[in-house]
Amino acid sequence: MLHGIALRYFVEVARTGSLAAASDNLHVAVSAISRQISKLEHDVGAPLFERMPRGMVLTEAGELLAEHARRTLLEADAVLGEISAGEARGGKLVRIACTEGFTRSLLPAALAHHREAAPNARYALRSGTPAQVEHWVAVGEADIGIAFSSGSTSALNIVYSAQVPVCALLEPRHPLAAHSSLTLAELQGYPVALLERGTTVRQLFDLACSMRGIRIEPVLSSNNSAALHMFAVLAGAVTLGSAIALKGVRSRASLVSRPIDEPVLNQRMLQVTTMRERRLPAVVKGLLATIVEMVAEG
Repeated sequence: MLHGIALRYFVEVARTGSLAAASDNLHVAVSAISRQISKLEHDVGAPLFERMPRGMVLTEAGELLAEHARRTLLEADAVLGEISAGEARGGKLVRIACTEGFTRSLLPAALAHHREAAPNARYALRSGTPAQVEHWVAVGEADIGIAFSSGSTSALNIVYSAQVPVCALLEPRHPLAAHSSLTLAELQGYPVALLERGTTVRQLFDLACSMRGIRIEPVLSSNNSAALHMFAVLAGAVTLGSAIALKGVRSRASLVSRPIDEPVLNQRMLQVTTMRERRLPAVVKGLLATIVEMVAEG
């Protein structure tokens, strides 16, 4: 029989890759964790970890059990939360993972809006690459994920998906802001600020330019979209992103989006995800509905 305490120890060792790290995080002796892992391996009849010089690595059997254990523990937490008075008041931490652009205005606005209905809710928001967001949601380190993705994984439940083109983002008084749509040739006449190479936006933009035989060198490149947005406002530059990323809080330093007439720049999918087959606490469902509504509205 698989006991909850053993599963919690097992999941933490799987997450950290180390008995010592799991011991520090759980405030439990290494020997106690090791005994529980050994008991689990005896119960399932197979080794769950390979004991390597630099840590513990899940075996194939361990991967299968880890997927089950994460979902089981999260579901147990959700059920207990529904029973408790704290859950009824929305007093639960919700963990959101996203790509960096959504931290600028969309998600802060969604959290503020959700908190009006759930004033006792608490939030943990962190950003990363699309692959990191997918991993955090798949292993239960995040309750909700929002990222641009070109594919899907069996470990995720795709709650909402939509094609979101790469657009030009510019200050409302910029000369090109009067156009209903833009071409790459028109962008050549103005300074351009771009995300670093390796990002989806940059890859699609460079591909579109290559197909047209156009060369556009950015005057500023960065891995931080907020810096690019502010530079576009202050320097009259054009940057790239999505109209969705601009939704939410507005300020004097705002930008507008204009589509670029390039089919290649339409090849981006936005996905809002949760762990597959996971029972979600009510407070997570509420925030999920708020995020989807904000993303989906025209």
